[in-house]
Amino acid sequence: MFIESIHNDIIKLIVSLKEKKNRDELSLFVVEGFKQVSEIPNNWKTKFVLATEKYKDFKTDKFYITTEKIFKKISDTKTPQEILAVVEKKKFDIENILSKKGIFVVIDTLQDPGNIGTIIRTAESFGCKGIFISKNSVDIYSDKVVRSTMGAIFNIPIIQECDIVSLIENMKQKEINTCAFSLDTENLLSTFKFKDNTAIIIGNESVGINENVLNIVDSKIKIDMTGKSQSLNAAIACSIGIYEISKQLNGK
Repeated sequence: MFIESIHNDIIKLIVSLKEKKNRDELSLFVVEGFKQVSEIPNNWKTKFVLATEKYKDFKTDKFYITTEKIFKKISDTKTPQEILAVVEKKKFDIENILSKKGIFVVIDTLQDPGNIGTIIRTAESFGCKGIFISKNSVDIYSDKVVRSTMGAIFNIPIIQECDIVSLIENMKQKEINTCAFSLDTENLLSTFKFKDNTAIIIGNESVGINENVLNIVDSKIKIDMTGKSQSLNAAIACSIGIYEISKQLNGK
């Protein structure tokens, strides 16, 4: 089907999904870019794909073609790749995720899309079992976060808008060791002995982890740094933490 009007219902739907309230209500989000659209797994439901004539031979069930002019108007990128998909969100069960053994990532009030995206990519790359994101954090289904995950969003369970205190209490009951990144500790990441089941908690760069969360975690750890800077970018800190814990637990 060829779409030549900006007022077409398909175009209106795509535009509406720029707002979180509509993504939540419809349980849909947009994936833009050829590589990411091509790599959407079969166990995620793609509602339809929209592209320009450039991708007229793209193989999918529901496919719409539009003009370059219309695509540029609805795209969030300066130089759009002229292909996007509308995908159904997937729901994950907390208890099912926590029944697995390995590394878990907990994000407390982080609002930078690039940081969230990098954390998702890193966690997926190192085989983390799940990511839990607090209320007041950026929506993982926003265009910027989805793009920055480079497809990793489809390959790791992520649960948003968690009550972090309740989550940590639940983890502790399941003997998952909860470790918060904090400067207020003498425990160094390089020498700390992690358990097979470990959750690392990363906080907001400017204010850190909420005090009510810090008060109930099993341990606080900090990254060994020799320079004058007192803190790192949240995504970098999380990535270093995941790497070091993974290296220790895997004996490498």
